[in-house]
Amino acid sequence: MPVQIFGGNKLTRSPFFLALIEFLREEKSLREIHKAFEDTRNLDRQLDQLISAGLVIRSEKRYRLGFPIFTDGDFKLEPTALAPSRLSYDGPIFIEAGSRLAERLSQSLIYQTLTNETNSVKLHFISRFDHGTENLFNYFYKLEKELPLSPFEEEVYQILGDVDPEYCLKYMTTFLLRFLKKESINVSRPDIFVRTLEKYGMIEKTGEKSYMLKQSFQAEEELPVQTFTDPKAFIQAQLAQQQTSVHDYLSIGG
Repeated sequence: MPVQIFGGNKLTRSPFFLALIEFLREEKSLREIHKAFEDTRNLDRQLDQLISAGLVIRSEKRYRLGFPIFTDGDFKLEPTALAPSRLSYDGPIFIEAGSRLAERLSQSLIYQTLTNETNSVKLHFISRFDHGTENLFNYFYKLEKELPLSPFEEEVYQILGDVDPEYCLKYMTTFLLRFLKKESINVSRPDIFVRTLEKYGMIEKTGEKSYMLKQSFQAEEELPVQTFTDPKAFIQAQLAQQQTSVHDYLSIGG
């Protein structure tokens, strides 16, 4: 069965690893692996990297997957919702592709914050768990993780490029702070940062040179934080993050 990987990295996206997932559903010997992947370059080195990362386990000259592949039968999928929380799990998660579980997990909500070193402005976002929501956090996330960009994000890339997030946020937040004094800001020549804020709907052009803020500055909402070491426990908790009264907003300080 095909597998959908959440929170993956360059290693888990390698063609060799993706093919190996299917091959190692049952334990195999090194000879069997070499025979099945005889055309794979640097096979032993790639295999050692997967073992070092804990993705493949080698025991008594046998090889097996170092992670579970979760299916619908592993979880209660009845609709449920808990209070908004920031949940974290440090590692990739492997789900049966096309399953209800994969769909429910993809659609569950996560809470994201962008900060910068220039000032105390924070940009807060709510996103789908699979980072499919179009926002600035997910744009930077996909560039950092070398993930494919959506068509919308490709348009953003034509404006912003592979810019350093800290550098970008320095200018964006400095501009956003101006709306604390004025409802409308005049900009004669919008730079790439203003154009990107407009692209994401954080500001709106109201005249030939004027812009208004579409998001509000408000007190930061303190959400409970919970860190997981067990992927199954994390998934069950994340599945309950389905509804929220929180919305995208800006805050200062905290």
